[in-house]
Amino acid sequence: MWYRVRCFILIMAVLALGGCAAPKSPVGESRAARTVRESKGADKATQQTDSEQGVSQALSAGVNIKDKAALAASAMVSGDAVTDGDSEGVHLELWTYDGDHVAYYRKLLKKWNDEDPDYTIEMTFTTKPYDELHDSLLEALRSGEGAPDICDIDAYRFSEVTEGLDGWLYPLDVAVAPYLYDMHPARMDVYKASDGKRYGVPFRMGAAVQYWNMEILEAAGITKNEVDAVNTWSDYNALGEKFNKAPGRGGKYFTVVDEEDAVWPMLALAEYSNDTENAANAAANMKNIYQGWINTQTAKFSNDITADIASGNVASFIGSLSYMDRFVEDMRDMSGKWYITKCPVFEEGQPCSVCLDDTVTVITAQSKAAALAADYICYAKMYSDNAKSILWPDLSYDVCNRTLWEDDDFAHDVTNEYDTFFQNYPYDVLRGINDRIATVKP
Repeated sequence: MWYRVRCFILIMAVLALGGCAAPKSPVGESRAARTVRESKGADKATQQTDSEQGVSQALSAGVNIKDKAALAASAMVSGDAVTDGDSEGVHLELWTYDGDHVAYYRKLLKKWNDEDPDYTIEMTFTTKPYDELHDSLLEALRSGEGAPDICDIDAYRFSEVTEGLDGWLYPLDVAVAPYLYDMHPARMDVYKASDGKRYGVPFRMGAAVQYWNMEILEAAGITKNEVDAVNTWSDYNALGEKFNKAPGRGGKYFTVVDEEDAVWPMLALAEYSNDTENAANAAANMKNIYQGWINTQTAKFSNDITADIASGNVASFIGSLSYMDRFVEDMRDMSGKWYITKCPVFEEGQPCSVCLDDTVTVITAQSKAAALAADYICYAKMYSDNAKSILWPDLSYDVCNRTLWEDDDFAHDVTNEYDTFFQNYPYDVLRGINDRIATVKP
């Protein structure tokens, strides 16, 4: 009986793949997925991350913002398409708005085909401008035709493409299962939709952290011990007042704010995730607080935060850990000046971080090889070996694979510029806040 059922499954797979000669792997059964599952044991490989204690429940932020990465899309060029991989394999189409991702995906495609020759892939990568990609994808999903197999989208636009749930997208719960134990639940649970299914695969944590320019602070008589002692917003305000009173402050500011910045409201929501009324009040509170900072010249109101930071006139700010790349690429002369810590909270013990910017990858329900596409994208973006050897070195994204945070060879790599640019190791900060990163859905 089982033999007949299996034959039927294989026949249907061939038909679904448009008559390919060899049936392809059912989801979660690629060699990579099997290897991960066997190395961790069934209990860890299938663990559901949202059941872990110490992580806040998901809460819709309701913050109407536009992701700033979209405004600095220097790598987003129109009309670029390239095909790579095994011409005898299953053909898949991938859209992205970041040309750097194409090089990454191509490298992982070669690695996939070399490691799993029974399930090879040929892929066409198309790079589209940010708005064009998101608009075209939504149009294709709504019309039921023209969507790619795989698509990168901005994390802040994820809710748009999950409106149609599994009518539009392919659920990834089975495909992500072998990797879940390694991945941080706060990031993974952002990409659950209202039906409880997972539809997205992350590139990076994008965790909110506090950056401190110790050169400016020490000139104002503020020590690293004082910075480390900041736990609450009251502590942060007190340090700001001390900074303001320091002689010779000149045109320097304790912090910098942007009217559309969602970080503080999202942190406020995370801190009161079990009480929506308090969360809303806290978000409003934060806006009042940084309006007060502007009025007292504690903070500079900025139209270009990166330019203000690069000027050397900002002593501290909250941002995504992935902002590291702006330092290393645009502010090399500041190497060794900056220190990273957790963010302040309203009350001791509250979550002190949320996941911010990211590029999430989805598989569309229109794909005729969705299971294979899901296996490939999970392997490319979630497999710890790839995160360690390719994702971090090539793209410098702060990886979601929290098991790597504890690996000193990875997290304290003196050959990696991101590990040596700051006064402390970025992954040590993530280690310290591991159980205090909350899930807040933009």
